[in-house]
Amino acid sequence: MVLKSSPVLLGQLVRRVPLRLIFIVPFVVQIVGAVGLTGWLSIRNGQQAVNDVAMQLRQEVSDRVAYRLDDYLAMPHLINQLNRNTIQRRYLDPNNSAALYQHFFQQAHDFPNIGSIFFGTPEGEFVGNGQIEHGTHQLMIAGPSQGGSIRFYDVDEDGKQQRLAQETPNFVVQQRPWYKAAIAAGQPTWGDIFMYHAFPVLALPASVPVYADDGSLIGVAGNNFFLSQISDFLRTLQVGEHGQIFIVEPSGLLIGSSTPTPLLQVEGNKATRIHVLESGDRLLESTTQALLQEVPSLPQLTRTMQLDFFLDGSRQFVQAVPYRGPLGLQWIIVVVVPESDYMSRIQANTRSTIVLCMAALGLATASGILTSSWLTQPLVRLNDAAKAIALGDFQQYLHPTSGTQHIREVEELSGSFNQMASQLQSSFAEMHALNFALADSESRLRQFLDALPVGIAIHDRSGQLIYTNQLAQDLLNAHQFQPIAVDQLASAFQVYQASTNSLYEPEQMPAIRALQGEFVQTEDLELRRENKTIQLEVRATPIFDHEGKVIYAIAAFQDISQRKQAEEQLIYNALHDTLTDLPNRNLLMSRLELAINWAKQHEDYFFAVLFLDMDRFKVINDSLGHLAGDELLITIAHKLQALIRPTDLAARLGGDEFVLLLDEIEGIQDAVRVAERILQEFRSVFELDGRELFLSTSIGIVMGDRSYQHPSDVLRDADLAMYQAKSSGKATYAVFDAAMHAQALKRLHLENDLRKAIARQEFVVHYQPIVALGTGHIVGFEALVRWQHPTRGLVAPGQFIAIAEETGLVHTIDNWVLRQACTQLGIWQRRFPQLSSLKVTVNLSTRDLWELRLVETLDELLAIAGPLHPGSLMLEITESLLVENVPATIALLMQIRERGIQVSVDDFGTGYSSLSYLHELPIDTLKIDRSFVGQMTRQGKNYRIVETIVQLSNQLGLDAIAEGIETHSQLEYLREFGCEYGQGYLFAQPVTAAVAERLLEDSPCFNLKV
Repeated sequence: MVLKSSPVLLGQLVRRVPLRLIFIVPFVVQIVGAVGLTGWLSIRNGQQAVNDVAMQLRQEVSDRVAYRLDDYLAMPHLINQLNRNTIQRRYLDPNNSAALYQHFFQQAHDFPNIGSIFFGTPEGEFVGNGQIEHGTHQLMIAGPSQGGSIRFYDVDEDGKQQRLAQETPNFVVQQRPWYKAAIAAGQPTWGDIFMYHAFPVLALPASVPVYADDGSLIGVAGNNFFLSQISDFLRTLQVGEHGQIFIVEPSGLLIGSSTPTPLLQVEGNKATRIHVLESGDRLLESTTQALLQEVPSLPQLTRTMQLDFFLDGSRQFVQAVPYRGPLGLQWIIVVVVPESDYMSRIQANTRSTIVLCMAALGLATASGILTSSWLTQPLVRLNDAAKAIALGDFQQYLHPTSGTQHIREVEELSGSFNQMASQLQSSFAEMHALNFALADSESRLRQFLDALPVGIAIHDRSGQLIYTNQLAQDLLNAHQFQPIAVDQLASAFQVYQASTNSLYEPEQMPAIRALQGEFVQTEDLELRRENKTIQLEVRATPIFDHEGKVIYAIAAFQDISQRKQAEEQLIYNALHDTLTDLPNRNLLMSRLELAINWAKQHEDYFFAVLFLDMDRFKVINDSLGHLAGDELLITIAHKLQALIRPTDLAARLGGDEFVLLLDEIEGIQDAVRVAERILQEFRSVFELDGRELFLSTSIGIVMGDRSYQHPSDVLRDADLAMYQAKSSGKATYAVFDAAMHAQALKRLHLENDLRKAIARQEFVVHYQPIVALGTGHIVGFEALVRWQHPTRGLVAPGQFIAIAEETGLVHTIDNWVLRQACTQLGIWQRRFPQLSSLKVTVNLSTRDLWELRLVETLDELLAIAGPLHPGSLMLEITESLLVENVPATIALLMQIRERGIQVSVDDFGTGYSSLSYLHELPIDTLKIDRSFVGQMTRQGKNYRIVETIVQLSNQLGLDAIAEGIETHSQLEYLREFGCEYGQGYLFAQPVTAAVAERLLEDSPCFNLKV
């Protein structure tokens, strides 16, 4: 069959189709097309606008949450660092639980976000401050001193201990997770999240081990951060109208949520954390399931993910951001925003437009059917009018002609056409209004972007800059925005690589890298201006289309110049002393480590360390005050800096200790010359507020070479040399040698043995008789401690008392001796009632005298020993104690004497007591030091000194006791002077309690005949 031409086929089709259809179909098709096009454009543009706004809002919310988490999680470790430094620098005694708690109590008020602050020692002692509901506090204390329990005490508003609120047994500090975590890590660390003891809230523990200078463990400092604060913060964020935020661990356990979903389930005393998939919240569970459809498991979500899903027919936009916190903390921030928050108004406008157009379509179709009968004149006029409308002239109106004005069909055709023209005009007016609404929405979006606190720059897929908000224009100094090509960005805005003079490479621009699909965060950009440099933090994010292709890149940036300056200042403060502005221990140790490493690499390189400690600086502090002392330390720092080379280092360790690091010297003589210059400079007068002060220093010198492994070893040896200089008379220097180290190790072993001796009760009390020199009768005993060492045998107090005083162990030893002496005295008084005047004297150290509970301790000991005869117990204090705070000393001695206890001044004549107030002191006896008695000859100076002391005691109405009587000639002199009592090897050596008791049984009297 031969195909017919198209015109022929068209002609046949037209002849077959009714004229009514030919007239009405094109018009109907046009209306349908206009309605469909209008609806499609409205939905598409609205959807794109919603996607853009939702994406930007999710990113901003995620960033704000991450910033706030950084602030929250930095605070616990900052507090731990402060407490560790305070304890390491001995500003706070870890064994003083009262001072520790007051420190933690104050910190709890300074940092209310922290739930509890605490400290545990290797010995099991624990002290802390805990918050309970309504913002009140509790003292937490545990350990062997508390019988192995942890006790919670209410405190008043000043942190003073009140009633016992709760006690829990079997509390072992060393087994606490936070303690073991810190010890295992050896550095600041997080513990496992747990339910707080006081009320049902999740707490995140942070802890850090605290080591002494010698590397020994002092304890573990820690605190608990309440995770409920994260949920409280999330609920303050406005994410659209119904948007929500939640944070989970990679395991799926909830950390925080803006919804009312609880974070844990409590049944009885057992608390269970809630998994997000078992939270009972459909939004949280559905969002997590949608994420798990994109990644196999939550731990594998390692980059920001954006997706959407449908919940109850409503589309939900989701952004999941992996959060990397300090010290390896890993969480996931999830933001969910429903599309309906933004689409409702656009959809309503679209529906209205479609309904109106469909109504117009119906009317036009009806009019076309009625007018289809008119085939002649109305068609021409209608065609002309239609052409005019097609050209945009909607002001068309058909008037009936004279021949057809009475024909109803023609009138209806004219009226229908006129109505159609009016409806078209109305439809296009509605379309124009919709376009205006879209433009208004775009304007609001621009205002929203301009209101953001960060600069925003948008690049198209070619890298060209197409948009900047107001803050970005201010930072870039580009108020007249013009599109800029990618290769011109650095030069146009003067963008430099941080700390260099090189323009930023175009291909390394964050936005350009984001166009490659990267999520970029960097702080290595600088904007150079004529009078300043602006440091920037930039976050660049790629924007994907529905096919996953990058179509835009958004860069958010802000000025971090002030933050960088603050960080630099913090680093400087961390490495320098706040008072003198000298380098501190941290910077010194770093420089020492560099010197040691350099010495290992170069055989001809040597360095030296000078350790300086001011002599008698405490006297200046006590007399002139700490402000004057601080000014003097600043003056010393300036002098030391002036005496060294620019390549050397002068550092302050703390207190009145300074260290000089002499870099690249020829030998020890160079260090000695510097030390001699320092000593010479210190011989000159220091002028301070119009006063002339004289100050000396002791210097320890150590030569550094490749044999050293650690900076602390160098500092240790210099410290040993310094103490050697002090023991040599002060105001001099000493060079370290191996013998000093050996002596220090011996001293350390002795200290360790001494601590074990206290725990094992290896001490015994010996008693030396005190004899009445006129009759020879035993009138009393002096209780003297001896150490029964397991390998060294009986150790005299002269070999260990000095170490005990330095370490504070002397208080425990003296309390034990006092207890033993009181108990023994009570036994003798009951066994020998005829010796009612028998006395026992016990020595007290400086620490004992000023111990806060001395009087209470004496009351307890007297109660344990039973009733003692008044005046039978005598306490001996050294003469040097009398010059320290005389009014307080008199008051304390009066309290002691009120309890029937006598007081004796030991070693009289060797100290610095003033005769002007000696008569005011409530004392009973002066004890003449053995150094005077032992070297006494009739023509010697000591002879006159002893005679004067005896006469002074007689004038003051005091008894005199001479120590160290070993010869008959000494005894004869003392009796000539009228000295009442004496003790020494001439009568008897110190003996055990059993031997002393036999002396009392046999005959408490010695033959004094020469």
